[in-house]
Amino acid sequence: MYESKHPILVEDGLYASLEALGQRFLIKKINIATEALSCQKGDFILGWGAFGSKVDILCGELTNKKGLCIGGCSDPVDTLRYDVLFYETKWFREKIKFHPNIVHAFGVNTDIYYDMKLEKRDIDYLGVGAFAKWKRWEKMLRKKGNRRVIGEYQVDNSLESEEIWRKLEAGGVFCKDMISAKTLNCEYNRAKTVYIPATIMGGGERAVLEARQCGCQVEIEKDNPKLEELLTCPIYDTAYYITQLNHGIRSCL
Repeated sequence: MYESKHPILVEDGLYASLEALGQRFLIKKINIATEALSCQKGDFILGWGAFGSKVDILCGELTNKKGLCIGGCSDPVDTLRYDVLFYETKWFREKIKFHPNIVHAFGVNTDIYYDMKLEKRDIDYLGVGAFAKWKRWEKMLRKKGNRRVIGEYQVDNSLESEEIWRKLEAGGVFCKDMISAKTLNCEYNRAKTVYIPATIMGGGERAVLEARQCGCQVEIEKDNPKLEELLTCPIYDTAYYITQLNHGIRSCL
């Protein structure tokens, strides 16, 4: 169960892992932004979202065995409703370490993201992420050279996205709405440095690992210890993600 309001399919590591797990489990995917909840009879419900999100709220109403792939950085609320919690970083693990069943599950869709070994990279700084205040894209204006920001133009907060977009373009930064994973892989491979200036609440975990997988240098801000650990950790691949999800789900069945 997830919520996505953008028409482009997000083929990230979680997507690739669930596709593979479809060989072991009968999986029904439900996007609550476009379809009604119809999973009450499932043996196990896997939600993806932040604590306090619509997905979290709906999961809480179900009596099935269930787990949450934690998105965002909202503080945990009523975590014991879940039989298993899947986390992405050591930073967030500290927030949920009291839970009896927590599993690290994270990774890059290695079927799509890889280093193409191009002779030349013509983008000096690439930013990847939503046009939202917590991404702090205004810091991109301090960088020099060919700069690009690619990410979701928020359909439910268009005024904020429009303001950020306008300021970036006025400062010479090329902006582009969300693109397919294969096209984004090409953008990563054009970039010398991927710059993720997000606050600690601003996500960016996936972009850091994808960028590293594509051979980019990655730069973050010093006040974000959550992303700092991802600069030197292993680049978790799809096989790892599958193994961890499978382990966590089967621990509940």
